[in-house]
Amino acid sequence: MRVLIVDDEPAFAGPLAQRLSLRGMETRTAHDAGDALNVLHDWPAELVFLDVGLPGMDGVALLKIMREKHPQTDVVMLSGAADMGKAVQAMRRGAFNWLSKPVDLEQVLEECRKAQERAAVRQEAARLAEAARWRSLGRVAEGVAHEVNNPLNIVVQAAGLIRDCLEEPEAQALPDIDELREAVNTIRTQSLRVREITRKLLMVGHGLDARTGPLDVAAIIDEVIELLRHRFDATGLQCLVDLSGACLPEGQRMADDLAVEDCLRPWGSAPELRQIFLHLFENALDAMPHGGVVRVTAKVRRDGQGRSWYDLLVADTGPGIAPDIMPHIFEPFFSSRALQSGCGSHDQYHDSHSGSAMRPGSAAQSHMGRYAGLGLAVARSLAHARGGELSAVNSQEGGAVFCLSLPLAQMPSATGQAVGDRSPGGGL
Repeated sequence: MRVLIVDDEPAFAGPLAQRLSLRGMETRTAHDAGDALNVLHDWPAELVFLDVGLPGMDGVALLKIMREKHPQTDVVMLSGAADMGKAVQAMRRGAFNWLSKPVDLEQVLEECRKAQERAAVRQEAARLAEAARWRSLGRVAEGVAHEVNNPLNIVVQAAGLIRDCLEEPEAQALPDIDELREAVNTIRTQSLRVREITRKLLMVGHGLDARTGPLDVAAIIDEVIELLRHRFDATGLQCLVDLSGACLPEGQRMADDLAVEDCLRPWGSAPELRQIFLHLFENALDAMPHGGVVRVTAKVRRDGQGRSWYDLLVADTGPGIAPDIMPHIFEPFFSSRALQSGCGSHDQYHDSHSGSAMRPGSAAQSHMGRYAGLGLAVARSLAHARGGELSAVNSQEGGAVFCLSLPLAQMPSATGQAVGDRSPGGGL
């Protein structure tokens, strides 16, 4: 959990931040309104402890700005006896509570616990709303795909028949025979592209395989790399995989009857995970048509609600994702072509499968629309279908980082007792 302490007294804010850090929280401090807003811009916090009596812009005025710019951040006011009137005013403006200084650590920890609960409720509500949207989209997409597939199959078969007829001896005397062959091949190729799009439409909101179990992540990644080997070689893109970070958290040990290789694996469907990595790697290939590096790393963590996760991070050395594109990269059928034609200044990429912003005129741009903006949308849909998450950020070092979070098959507790969900309904 991220906690920001905004107080103009370093002797108060620093020690409090240290005590919260010792309890597993990420903390930062700020000493005035401008400092606090800068921190929140780069480091969104779940909870802010805000002193009412700040110099310059006071805590009440800062609270108003925070509620407008960071509505998902909870704020608890800190006030001395002389500031009680402002504390009451702050409560009316959206603060969740106030604590009288000097604060009691147990009260602070209780506010942190309540903020975690509120964040969990918001996340669950957002997840349910998104799941409902995906179900609705999935039903529409499935209907469209089936309606398109029937006439499409006829077109593909007819194109194949015409192509065969053009190879007959009698057809060789036809004028413009080469142009006819090229036209038929184009019809067949483009029809097969449409078939691929309809296949992806059927995957929107639906999984590939109901069979689940502990996943051999390294083997699955190796399979996808081999599948795309020709593209990696053609572009000169390096793929570096290091899953050693997915180790047992400090202070935890294995149960006597639990093997570490089973414990520290995500639970899910191998074909679905393979499909997710296929889209992520294709995204990196399209983003870096002239070479670069994509790194896959892993870590194991437990969140504030006690749930255990296996995080896979796919980081590339491309130009990153434009800020105005970032909110839309997982939307199906989203395309940046209108954005590019409107301003012509985007020098950052956006996945060809999801309509990513790319350098105008780049090789990546030639892939635009190849999968009708469905790749990342399908990948996220598959992650959500099994209780996982797929998100994206820009790295401070440059490039984009996609984080795939998968529920662990099992997770050992500090006592060595295995905890977690191995049921088919849990995990990716």
